[in-house]
Amino acid sequence: MNDDRRFDGLSGDPDAASWFVRLERHPGDADVRREFEAWLAADPSHGAAWASVSSAWERLGGLRNDPEILAARAAVAAELDAERHGARLPWAAGIAAVLVTGAALLGYGAWRQAQPSDSPTQIAAAEPLAVYRTELGGRRTVVLDDGSKVTLNTDTEVRLTGWGEGRDLTLVRGEAFFEVSHDPARPFVVTAGGRTVTALGTAFDVRLEPQRWSVSLVEGKVRVVADSGQVDLAPGDHLVQDGKGPWTVEKRDLDELTSWRDGRLVFENRPLGVIVQEMNRYSARKIEITDPALAAQPLSGRFKSGDTAGFVAMLEAYGLARAQSSDAGTIELHPIISE
Repeated sequence: MNDDRRFDGLSGDPDAASWFVRLERHPGDADVRREFEAWLAADPSHGAAWASVSSAWERLGGLRNDPEILAARAAVAAELDAERHGARLPWAAGIAAVLVTGAALLGYGAWRQAQPSDSPTQIAAAEPLAVYRTELGGRRTVVLDDGSKVTLNTDTEVRLTGWGEGRDLTLVRGEAFFEVSHDPARPFVVTAGGRTVTALGTAFDVRLEPQRWSVSLVEGKVRVVADSGQVDLAPGDHLVQDGKGPWTVEKRDLDELTSWRDGRLVFENRPLGVIVQEMNRYSARKIEITDPALAAQPLSGRFKSGDTAGFVAMLEAYGLARAQSSDAGTIELHPIISE
């Protein structure tokens, strides 16, 4: 570690934190990364220390839109730009880089994806290689090292848990659409709630809720495996399981199932109660229906995800329901009573 000093300004192991800064300052230097791998393998405690630094960065993720953090990030970017043009990066800015940029951790995760599984320096990861999240109403697309794409829907978390002979991800919650680069030698496996979906080159959607999970296949072929058995899906198949009940597979309209990727929600002859449940996934302000007959009213249409006010206004404009704000801050839908 020739050009970076240790420091005690961050809690935890100073060597691990110093490596974090060094990887930040030299994101494309293969020699630095090899030296880091050697340090990681030299002592079992180094892996735990690195995990501590990594988890600290994850906890900072929720502050990324804070005005002070944004200002600090801009200052660090200016310092890094100055260093690229020959100026020396002040060490205080190096510490700030650990707190506000995170590029080293992300770059290191992407580099580890590319390492062969039998590499002598590869260490079994106690932590996920990468964690991808979206907030309520958010949407995000991640491109993996092999070109595969993962699009996360609202309030979703996906973890990259293995990258070598296989490509392994875990859907912790929410919904994600996977577009898998074809590679027969490296199965692409998504785990969700104890079930696995395995693909070689295909496009499919997986959704995980507290009491329900589903898989929708857009193209190619996938195999779904759980303790209760396995099933191969064909394009257009939609598999659903409620709780621990049996699987059901039906043909569904693909546009309706995957339109959320474009910020739209498409429904064809669906009960208003089901539509409201979907709209509620994208907004902090919830809609409630207490009248069973109104909830069962079928409706077709295309709506903008997260636009709760626009959806309610449409229902009122077409005379389908009457909206009223509750004391709890929700929007209550009531039937239109004919006089």
